Parts: sequence; structure tokens; C-alpha cells
Amino acid sequence: MDRLDLFLRAPSHFSIMRSTGDDEPSNGSHLPGAVKSLSDRCQVILKDCETRPIQGLYRYTQSLTAEAHFLQGLLEAPETIKEKHIQSSNLSYLEAVHDVLTSVDHVDEMMRLVPVPSATTEWMPKKDMMRTESIKLDLVAEQELVWIRVIARNAKGLRHDMAGLELEDEDDDEESSDSEGEFYSSTAHGDAFADLPIFKKAAKYLRSAEAHHVHYRKPIVVFAFMRIRPNEDVFVQRLMDRLTEMGIVVHLQEPGGPTVRETYAPYLPQQRQSLTTATLNVDVSTALAITSEMTHHPCRPDQVDGEALQLQANREAEAPVLPVLKDMLTDKRLVMVRSAFERLESIVSVVGGDREKRRFRYLFQEELGESIPFDHVLWTNFPSMTIQVIPDRVSERYRRLLEPPKRRNKLNNGRKIRTRFSEFHAMIFGSGDAYQMTTVTAIQWMATALADAGITGVSILVHEPRSLSEQKMHVIQ
Repeated sequence: MDRLDLFLRAPSHFSIMRSTGDDEPSNGSHLPGAVKSLSDRCQVILKDCETRPIQGLYRYTQSLTAEAHFLQGLLEAPETIKEKHIQSSNLSYLEAVHDVLTSVDHVDEMMRLVPVPSATTEWMPKKDMMRTESIKLDLVAEQELVWIRVIARNAKGLRHDMAGLELEDEDDDEESSDSEGEFYSSTAHGDAFADLPIFKKAAKYLRSAEAHHVHYRKPIVVFAFMRIRPNEDVFVQRLMDRLTEMGIVVHLQEPGGPTVRETYAPYLPQQRQSLTTATLNVDVSTALAITSEMTHHPCRPDQVDGEALQLQANREAEAPVLPVLKDMLTDKRLVMVRSAFERLESIVSVVGGDREKRRFRYLFQEELGESIPFDHVLWTNFPSMTIQVIPDRVSERYRRLLEPPKRRNKLNNGRKIRTRFSEFHAMIFGSGDAYQMTTVTAIQWMATALADAGITGVSILVHEPRSLSEQKMHVIQ
């Protein structure tokens, strides 16, 4: 067993101190050793974090580094160490987060702040939502489908929260106290339970998860109690049962028991090869990239006219777009709303070259009333796929983005969303929202603009743009 395993499997000094009670020496001679143990743990976790390239990890390591500096300062003046210094250490929580981190395979981000949407229907941009109310996710995992909040408190700490309820329960007769059904059905108990901080926190997490769907799937909210065992305490177990009833996935740490991932795994979608919806809403920019001659027959920057196309030629040599699009679109039903199709058709008729026009006609042969065989040479390495045209149907929340806010702000010329966002954009992306389909686009700024404007649960896939280029390319095929 290596040094990392020895440290991480050893019991927390926090728990040792709290369990020894009156047996602890009163002269404080043990305190420097306790601080040294905490400091060593902190350094081992920091070392382990160096091997984990995770978005937002720096937020976690900043807290660890601050804790390490605090503990090192104590070790440099051991005569000043007091028990309150150890009791105020945040390492118990940070260590619990690391325990979860090492038991989850697919971590997307750490220490993310998520806005809690307003209970009213009044429009609010993201920055205002964040200022009003937000929650912290210790870990976001499984392609953002799992939100994990780590709780390092032990059973005694949670009992403290419900002390008033316990006293009330003990005043009842024995039969009532032992009846779980009566406990939950009692109006008085129900009100007391609802007022507990942990349930208020749980309600916020669930409300936020409901607003922040991931490709129209609600994230799973996990509360990982890393210092509590199952059925350790009758009252605490009632708390856990109530959280489960609310919709929280509760993990209780148990030696030899399930890991955090094993606890939430049964709630994940069974088929997750692709996180996006079965039907994809194709934007004009994506259709242009599919049909562009540059993506099927890349050229050097000096073989195409125009600065923008030259930049795209350079990027295509470094990062070809067709393999990315192939991964996104294969085995999906592809649709395009009527407004987008009409815009695309006009662009292709003016700018498109012969091969680009042929690819366009193949993609939309159903709409154009044609039956065209697949040409492997024309499509190079791209598979056969067609796009169906469907009616426009913009959602109300996207339509409202074009209305002026009640309180005029200085940003976006007083609009709810940046000026570049047009009625056409609202139609394309709003239709994807109304149909509950993932929208595929090459508009790089769209997802951020929508999120900043207060649109939660944005379901967009983004790829690099490629324009129609055949008429401006001078390459002998």
C-alpha cells in the first residue's frame, strides 16, 4: 500500500478528536502532532489533484492551498496551537470531497455555482439570478447529468438540526413515536420537517435542477453524506428517508458498501451513447458546413480567395469538421425548421458551387420532391443522411427575448440579449426549444448569450464554422 492509500484510508483526525472526549490529554501536547497529520493529509490530496485535469479543479485546490498555509503557519509556532485551531479546520469537508472525487469516474467540473431560478415568471438575466440566489455543486459528473453535494457532517451534527423535532416526538406516546406512518402524516411533524435547513437546501437544488435540464433531461441531485452510515441513528435515518421522498439520491458512506457512483448509477439513463436528443434541429450554419467543398476537399489557405475562407482553410487542416459532424449526427433524425431552410436555399442558390448544390439537393431531396442516389465520391467519407423540413414553432421564452425588459439596462442596447441575436435566431433556436430538440450550430457565441440572458437548460451542440467555398477555391480536383 503506497503513501497516498495510507493517508486516504486512515481515519480523519477530526473524527478521532471528537470521539476521545475526556480521555484527551489536557496539556495540549498532542496538538502539534494532530496539526502535522492534517497538514500531511492536505499535501497528499493536493499532490493527487495534480493528476486530474478537471474544469474548476483550481477552485477546490485554492481552498486546499489556503488550508495548507494555515496549518503550516501553526506548525511553525507549535506553542501557539490551540484545540480551536484544529476544530476550525475545513479539511474534514475538503477530504470528503476528495473521497467522492476518487470514487466517480466521469467528473466534468468541480465547485460550480448554479443560479436558482426565481419562483415568479418575471424575466431575470443570469447575473441577477446569481446575485439573488445560487447553489454550489461540489462535483458535476456524467456529462453534467449528475450534481453532487458533499456533506461532511456526522450524525450528531444532523441531529442538532432536528433537536426541536426530536423533543416534540419524545413527548408523544410510545405507539405514536414508533409509528413511521403517523410520523410522516402528522401535520405538525410535516411542518417541522419542512422547516429544517437540510430540506430547504434540498428544495433549492431540486428547483434548480428542474430549470437546468441537460438536453431535456433533468440532472440527478445527489447528497453524499460521507460521515454517516446507514441506520446509524433513527432520527437521522428519517431525514435520509425524507430526502429520498423529495427526489434526492442519498449516499451514506459505509465500509465495504456502494461507492457514490454505484449509488446514483441506477438513476442514469440506460442508453447514454449519445447525450443529445434522438432528433436534432440543424441550423443553417451546420448545413453549410456539411455541404461545403472545403470540408470534403480541404485546400491550403493560398488556394482560396477571401480572408475568412483562408482562416477556415487553415483551421480545416488542423481540425477537420466532418469527423466532428459525423459523430454528432450519425444515427439521428435530422430536421430543419422552415425559416432556416428558406434562408439556406437562398444562400446556396447564390453562393454555392455545382458540387455544393448537389449535396444540398441530396440532403433535402424529400422537401424538393426528388429521389437522388447516394454518390460516395461526392460525399467523400461522410455517411448518407437527409434532413426533413418541419414548421417553425418558437417557444414563448425565446420569443420574449426580443421584448424590452421592464427595467432598461445599459447592456445590449437595453435588450434582454446581446444585439447580434435576431428574430431569425429566436425562430431557429426557439423552435428547437419548443420541439425539445438539441440544436446543432456553428454559432460560437449562442450558448453563452442565451445563458447570460437567463435562458436555463440551453441544449446546443457547437462545432467550428465552414462556409460555402467552391466558387472561390482554385484547386484542380
